[in-house]
Amino acid sequence: MEKFEVYILGCGSAVPTGRHMTTAQLVNVHEKVFLVDCGEGTQTQIWKSGLKVTNMNHIFISHAHGDHFFGLVPLISSLGLMLDRTADLHLWLPENLKEPLEKDFEQYCYLPFKLIMHPLDTTKQTVIYEDKEMTVETIPLNHRIPCCGFLFSEKPKAPVLLPEKCKEYGIPPKEFGKIKAGADWTMEDGTIVPNSVFTAPSDFVPRKYAYCSDTAYYPEIIPQIDGANLLYHEATFLSEDAQQATNAAHSTAAQAATIAKDAHVGKLAIGHYSIRYETDTELLAEAQSIFPETLACQEGMNINVK
Repeated sequence: MEKFEVYILGCGSAVPTGRHMTTAQLVNVHEKVFLVDCGEGTQTQIWKSGLKVTNMNHIFISHAHGDHFFGLVPLISSLGLMLDRTADLHLWLPENLKEPLEKDFEQYCYLPFKLIMHPLDTTKQTVIYEDKEMTVETIPLNHRIPCCGFLFSEKPKAPVLLPEKCKEYGIPPKEFGKIKAGADWTMEDGTIVPNSVFTAPSDFVPRKYAYCSDTAYYPEIIPQIDGANLLYHEATFLSEDAQQATNAAHSTAAQAATIAKDAHVGKLAIGHYSIRYETDTELLAEAQSIFPETLACQEGMNINVK
């Protein structure tokens, strides 16, 4: 099966600590690499990981809190200075970040490549990237400032061609490409034979990964992420600190697990841990009590979307 993986570069909140770096992930879909959020130190985490980012042509920033974008300027500077990048780089980010970052890039970065900045409307569910194999769309979230998550979805595979069936109807091999692409076949007597006679549905089942960064408990996202194979959902606080979560527009581990359960996802990954907790053990236990298929993100973790 083609690669669909999530590599955790950082899963802490607010500031880097001895245990966790701030939020950043690399998502690999069929060897196309996407950076999701870019907290302080992200480029260091990338170099430590040994992962190649030559196929990283899109960066998605969820919102304008520093622990999700402070790593952008040094990373993009290094892409130009050290890696001799020439391919276009697309940066998707909330509108309120575009102008100040444009000034930073102009002043501090050597850019031998074209940096294309796309403002996001975080209030709408919108497809922002699409190719023949996949899509990326925004997930509107509920935070103190404009914020969105991202849904990575594979597209269904094309039907499988049945060559022997084609031969039965006298279809020459040079026409097989059209049949595989969905064309019907017209017999000499004018009879139209539907494409379904010559093809069979692919047994490929498309996969989905939903990334939900900073957000209060927000059941409104459930219809959009329903059935995702993997959900990353912030779990900044324990339920005993629920009032603090409400005040900060963050979620508890129990709330993240409730979203996962109600959305019928395959697996939940929690992160964005508050620095007030010395370990992540209680957060994981709280989530697993509601949704057993939960894992606690750690830097260097590679999660297969399946």
